[in-house]
This record gives sequence, structure tokens and C-alpha cells, in this order.
Amino acid sequence: MISEVVWNLGGSANYSSPKNFYEAERGTKVYTGRPTTWTGKVGLMYPSDYGYATSGGSITDRSTCLNTRLASWDGISISDCKNNDWLYKNEYQWTIMPYSSDGGKVFSFHRNGNVSAEKTVALYVTNPSVYLNSSVGIENVGVGSSTSPFVLK
Repeated sequence: MISEVVWNLGGSANYSSPKNFYEAERGTKVYTGRPTTWTGKVGLMYPSDYGYATSGGSITDRSTCLNTRLASWDGISISDCKNNDWLYKNEYQWTIMPYSSDGGKVFSFHRNGNVSAEKTVALYVTNPSVYLNSSVGIENVGVGSSTSPFVLK
């Protein structure tokens, strides 16, 4: 059911908006000698996935969230960005995107809602990310728990 795909490993040294992260993720800027792609079935989320997963809210609309640096999403004035983001889980989470200025750092989501680059020795959550084959359908849409699973066919 899971496709083997090319995962882009473009990096960045900037803390950008979701759009800029998306472009960098598909770019070729990496720490010296590192690959720009990897082919496999299971990877991790990208920072842009987190950014584009927001719906915004009544105080801060989605457009403003998408034009705000992800490193600033911990701010009170733009709390709608993280609070209405279905990927925000109030925990530290790794992404697949490397920090291009330091071979030991990768971008991550933080409990406070922002994104920054951290040393990979930290104990953060990893949430697998996959691409399903085009022939796979959804039989039941749950919440992803053991009592309410997603059922694929």
C-alpha cells in the first residue's frame, strides 16, 4: 500500500515561512557532502507540512500564518497558527529537513509551536510519513487511535 518515493533532503540555514521552507526542502542546499534526495518508503514530515496544516483562526487568518516565519509561531499574537494546526501536538517532533549550516542539526517542531534546528541527540518524537499508492482507498476515517483507526482498502 505504501509507495517507494524520492524524499527531498534540501536544507536551509534560515527560519522561514512555510512557502520558503517548501522551496528549500526541494532545493540542493545541504551541509557539505550530504545527499539532496533519498529513495524509500517511510520518512518524516517536512517543516512545510506543519506550516500548511494550519487553518488559522479568528485572530490570525491562514494567509497571515503562511506568511509568518515558523520560528515565530510561539507568539501570543499569532497563537491561532499553532492552535489550529492539526499537526501541532504540544511536543517536540523531528522533521526530515536538515539544517544546512551544521551537519548535526535537523529542523524540529517545538512544544511552544515554533520550528527551529536542533542537535539530533535530543529525544524527540518521530512521526512516520508515507505516500500511499494511488490504488489505495480509505474505508473508514478515524482519528488514528487504536479505538478509532484509519482503515485503508
